[in-house]
Order: sequence, then structure tokens, then C-alpha cells
Amino acid sequence: MDAMDKDIVINVKNVTKTYQLYNSHADRVKETFHPLRKTYYHPFNALSDVSFQIKKGDAFGIIGRNGSGKSTLLQVICGILQPTSGTVEVKGRVASLLELGTGFNPEFTGHENVYINGALLGFSRKEMDERFDEIAAFADIGEFMEQPVKTYSSGMYVRLAFAVQACVEPEILIVDEALSVGDIFFQQKCLRRMRELLEKQVTLIFVSHDMGIVRDLCERSAYLSHGELVFFGPSQKAIQLYFQEDVKIKYEDTYQDSRSFVCVSPLKRDKFSQNTIWKSNNERNSKEIKAKIVAISMFDSCNEATMKARIGEKIRFIVFYKTYTQDPIHVSIAFKNRYNNLITCNGSYLCNIEPQTLPAGSYGAIEFQLKCIIEAGLYTVNFTLSHPSDLPNRGINLDETPWLGPLKIEWDYENTKAPFLGMFDVPMQCKFISVGDAI
Repeated sequence: MDAMDKDIVINVKNVTKTYQLYNSHADRVKETFHPLRKTYYHPFNALSDVSFQIKKGDAFGIIGRNGSGKSTLLQVICGILQPTSGTVEVKGRVASLLELGTGFNPEFTGHENVYINGALLGFSRKEMDERFDEIAAFADIGEFMEQPVKTYSSGMYVRLAFAVQACVEPEILIVDEALSVGDIFFQQKCLRRMRELLEKQVTLIFVSHDMGIVRDLCERSAYLSHGELVFFGPSQKAIQLYFQEDVKIKYEDTYQDSRSFVCVSPLKRDKFSQNTIWKSNNERNSKEIKAKIVAISMFDSCNEATMKARIGEKIRFIVFYKTYTQDPIHVSIAFKNRYNNLITCNGSYLCNIEPQTLPAGSYGAIEFQLKCIIEAGLYTVNFTLSHPSDLPNRGINLDETPWLGPLKIEWDYENTKAPFLGMFDVPMQCKFISVGDAI
């Protein structure tokens, strides 16, 4: 790289990776011993003449269908594979999370593997001593840190692997679908960490089939198809091309009004045990609080207990609470996606419902009915009790639940036309109009 390219940390230039594929093992043997050196293989290009550059501090996505060449490209960038032709220049210390458990010795403990991985990344034992507590806290696998890695679940693997790679202050961090193994709370934790690294000008390369995180995290993306670079540029455009590939089945849009609404329901104490997704175990002194949430129930469109729904399906939440003073109360519901972004917050205040006022010591309930017009994925849900204030959009918090979930919103994007693309729907109408000869 010349002086004018000092901000370029990864330069992929005309990279092709070709494999020799044989129809059978016998063909491989025959080729080896054939007196005339006859070839029995047929070439397969996993990558074909791929070129792009990534600047320092970029958040860069690589997307494409299975078999498009994403993982091969990452392995070439990391130096695990050598390209058949072309060059890759990388400037900076690379930390990569490609395959589950890569770099871990299954016979050693998690503690020992932290130091082994640190050594592979060029850190001394003293430097890893300084980082170990942070890594252990981030992985949060408790006593399993002192157990052999071969006893770990896939979730524990990815927790420890990401903790090591993200806490050693890499200059370039490469992540390939590994976060899909962890639970939603750990995924949110990882996303917060990646954003912190980006603020420190760490370069991020992220590969995923989840277009939500690519759009949210990455400014630019490369879209690969059958080993070829189809598009390199803004992530939103790359994602549009990704969704346009292989549209197979027509779908009749039966969209209806999707505004959420709230109504107050009378409480029946026996409902606490019906479809309950959360119940309070908080035994705080009632003198210290004005109201508290007792339980949360969720119902699907068939009134069954569930924590999942399809896009467009209606669901209901019922929030049961107890008052300790005769003060007006509003209730709200909030959604976060798996990347810890607030998707929406709504409730009795924003829906212009009068706050409920009950005698001290009474139980109350509120029912939220909503239509799922958010993209498929995993979400967490939070409920809050508040007292009205004189400021708009600013209530006085009385009690709230932890973030509950995961709530799974489903859709088969591969085979069924979606009602919308993106994070959420914006109701609209459209039609072609005639302009005659005016133009």
C-alpha cells in the first residue's frame, strides 16, 4: 500500500480461490498414478476475482446465501487459506471468531485456553494476567472456567471465544455467524461490546444471514453470490439485492390496520397462573413503594401460552399489578431487538388512556393487544408502571420488570413474500398513474 492508502487496513485484490473437485476418491487415485497425467477433477471457484478495500474503523458486512463464498473469503483474509490467485494485504492485529471452538484445546480448561489464545495473538502472560478478570466477567460461565472445554455447551464455547477476542483490544475483529449460538441476552452484550470497539476505531468485519444486524451495525457491505462480488457499497443496497435473489412464491398481501391499542381489564386473581411468562418474587416492604408489577401473561391469537408469533399475527400481554397508594398509574411496554436497540415503547399514556386509580391495596390489570409488524427475529420485552408527571413523555417510574424473552417473531423469507422488508412496517397505499403525453 502506498502513502496515500494509509487508512486502508484490508486490501483484497483480484482474489480467486479454486478447488479441485473429484467425483470419487477413486478418480483422485487414478489421476495420481495415470501415466499421461490425465486430470479427473473439475475446478470449482469458491471465489472469483474479488476485490475491495476496508478502511480503519469501518464496520463492514459480508452477506450472501449459503455457498456464496463468505467463509472462504474470511479465511483468506485471516491467512488460514491461501488464494489461488490475487493478493490480500492486512495491516493490524487480527482477532477472528470464525468456527465454534477454533483455537481451543478441548482437553484444557477454559482458564488455560484463555492464555493459549492470548499467546497466539501475541500477548505475554503478564498482559493476559491484566486482561483475565475482564475476559472471565464477560464470558460469565462461572465455575466452568476451570473445567475442560470439551465439557462446554455450544453457548459456553461462543461466550468464552468472543470474550477472548473482544477483550484483547484487537485492531481488526472478524466475526462469522458465531453469535447465533448464544442466547439473546449474550448477543445484546456482544453487540454493545462491538459498538464500544468501533468507537475506539477498531475495524469490524461481520458475516451474518441476519440482515437486521448487518443493516444496524455495518455502514458498508459486500454482497457475494456464487463466489462473485455482486455489490460493494451501502449496506441497505446490499441487503435489497440479497432479498431480491431467488424470489419463489407469490404471496397475497392481506394487510389490515396495524396500530396497537390498549384497554384496561378487570383482574381475576386466578389468572396469575394462566399463560404466565413472568411472576414477581420481589418481597420489598410495601411502605417503600407505591405500586409493583405482580405477573405478566402472554397469549397468541388462539389464546394459547406462547413466546412466538408470525409477522402480522396479533398477540396479547396482560400486566397484573398491585397498588399501595391511591395514585394514578400508567403502564407501558417496550421492545428491544437482539442488538439491544429500542424498537418501540407504547402504553396507556401514548394511547391516550386515562391513568387507572385504585384504592390502596388493590390489584389492577391492563391488557396490551398488538399486531406484530416488526421483522422476524428475537426480541426482549419490558413493562413499566409509572405515575404521570407535568412533562410530556416523562413519567415517574414506580416499578418495572427485567427484560423478558426471548419473544420470537417468525417468517420464511427464503420461500414466502414478506409483508414488508426492514425493521418495521409503514402502512401505505400505492398505485400506478397515467401521465399521458405530458412528458
